[in-house]
Amino acid sequence: MQLQLSLKVADRLHETLLVRGEPLDAEDAVRLLVAGANVPRVLCGEILSALVDHDQRFCWTGAWDPSAVGVAPAGPSVPPRVSLHRWEAPDPDLADVAFVALDLETTGARAGLGKITEIGAVRIEGFQQVKHFSTLINPMRPIPPMITRITGISQGMVAGAPRIEDVIPDLLEFLEGAVVVAHNAPFDVGFLNYELRRLKGRQLGEGAIDTLLLARALAPGLPNYRLETVAEALGSPVAACHRALADAQAAGHVFVTLAGRLQEQGVTRLGEARTYASPSSRCAVEKLHLTRDLPRAPGTYRFVDKDECVLYVGKADRLRERVRSYFVANAEQTRRVRRAVRLVERIDWDQTYTPLEAVVREQELILEHRPPCNLHGSRPESYAYVKVGSSNPGLNLHVSCRAPKWLATLRCGQYPAEEPTMGGRGDSPTPRSGPAIQQTLILGPFRGRARLGAAVDLLQRCYPVRRCPRRLDGRPCIRGRGGRCLAPCTGDPTVRTAHDGIVMAIVDWLAGGSGGDLPDPVERSGELIRALSAQRRYEEARAMRDACDHLLGVRRSYQTLAEARFLRFGVLWPQSGNGDGPSVRMNLVWDGRLCEAVTLDLSTVEHGIETGLSRIGGRAGALSEPGATPFVAVPQWELDSLLAVRRWFHGADGGAKLVVPGPEAGHGDLSALKARLVAEALEMLRC
Repeated sequence: MQLQLSLKVADRLHETLLVRGEPLDAEDAVRLLVAGANVPRVLCGEILSALVDHDQRFCWTGAWDPSAVGVAPAGPSVPPRVSLHRWEAPDPDLADVAFVALDLETTGARAGLGKITEIGAVRIEGFQQVKHFSTLINPMRPIPPMITRITGISQGMVAGAPRIEDVIPDLLEFLEGAVVVAHNAPFDVGFLNYELRRLKGRQLGEGAIDTLLLARALAPGLPNYRLETVAEALGSPVAACHRALADAQAAGHVFVTLAGRLQEQGVTRLGEARTYASPSSRCAVEKLHLTRDLPRAPGTYRFVDKDECVLYVGKADRLRERVRSYFVANAEQTRRVRRAVRLVERIDWDQTYTPLEAVVREQELILEHRPPCNLHGSRPESYAYVKVGSSNPGLNLHVSCRAPKWLATLRCGQYPAEEPTMGGRGDSPTPRSGPAIQQTLILGPFRGRARLGAAVDLLQRCYPVRRCPRRLDGRPCIRGRGGRCLAPCTGDPTVRTAHDGIVMAIVDWLAGGSGGDLPDPVERSGELIRALSAQRRYEEARAMRDACDHLLGVRRSYQTLAEARFLRFGVLWPQSGNGDGPSVRMNLVWDGRLCEAVTLDLSTVEHGIETGLSRIGGRAGALSEPGATPFVAVPQWELDSLLAVRRWFHGADGGAKLVVPGPEAGHGDLSALKARLVAEALEMLRC
């Protein structure tokens, strides 16, 4: 049976093996490659066999019989496993490796848009050129005149030449068992891989050697490193002339000469030669040895550089596989993560009982070490609040990174006895009693001071509210005289009441409410944008469109924070036996904070759960429900932890999550929760 395998399937298997760091059982490999539940087992075996046999990256360990997939062995035997060829074969000596110097001529510089017009290749064995391969290719499209001037290959020369699909089989046979060598290898290998993917669903094996990089490292001081310059400097008998075979012969001579210089410096192995050219940007895969001792358990990890600086902090449900995935080529990695991978010299890790505890511990470590490569959490003092000041004349809506003293002085696990706030949604500001309470309403914090400032500025442009620090003097500012502000600074109590009502309605809308009778801010923004466009103030109109997007983002961010702030649940995990019998780990989250983490066994289940619930219940009297607290504000340092716990709650599959009722719950609700937690824990312990 002929099987055409998707390149993505092979790449997925390759990446999985790199992440695991060890061979994969054939049964697991089949499940990885074939998602369908009803695919015949024999077909699965043939697919896996074809993949391993036709991709040079893979090999077998143990005897492999495709027809025996899913069949129990008759007796004791070593199960077949899929491995990477480079794991099983020793790093060979350069003198024992066959190389093929390759060069292509094309109609353009980009694979796909450009097509191959000529292929030249020279096979090198024992550092001697032993045979060559050369053919023109009909690209089935016009050759640009500029390309003809450079290469000398005309449309008439390729008119009777074979097409690329007719040449590929012979070329692959010529390349069999050899390592590709090319000058500026990504160009030639990229074009060839494009055609191989299109026609065969595969690509060349990894690890082509680039003579351009070798020449820069081993032949310094040349005026440039074009192939013709390097070949002439190294005494090539064949001059590079933009024809494929001549250039391949020149590249082959360059490689053999530079390989001699490598050996003089003690580099005699293939793997050493591949990484020699650019030691500063050493392949990340070479750092996989740093993950050698990582367990397959939840925990946190820290990337540490040569100066003992913590570059990056993360968490994982399975430490070994998650950390190893950083060192496998991954186009989705951010620039900061790539920097951490490039600079890491040591990986420290801490194992936790549960994934949720790893989430919380990660945020604590980020606050402690302030790693430069983490996107969020390392500079919480830059997070900004929306504030409404109640100083004369009238309420002032503004943005600030300074938290009130009562909020900034809180520490992890502390709860304010009373959260200062100014009335309910839509009400006039009525600060709570107490001489120490400042008359300031606060929401947040939010990430991104600039986007928050743009959103608040847009609101101030859409509604006639004050944006200046003026005191009562009876004279309106220029905005007031122009009708763009109600001018509460005039001292008119009716005007001030109306003005402050608009400000509170704006805040109510930001917090997810309807805003009462307030005209919809998005509609107001649209009117402002259209007015600016009509006046041909296009740059301002574009800035207002961006600000409108920021405004909606701030509203969503607040709703996310409010949900996280009042998240309450319990979760149970069975723990692996450690010689003391089975156990269960219980985590209790109250108001978004991990408040209790305790290990239970058969003798302590009921008492431990009752104690944990009573402890968080003791905090309930000092806290209020979302409906009773008009607006949510938390310390800046706590934002990332709250959001991380919420993200875990909605995204995690593991653990039995049970919602914990709030302070208003009666004794019956708490008893029912306790009974359910006890029942779930006992079931886990008895499994």
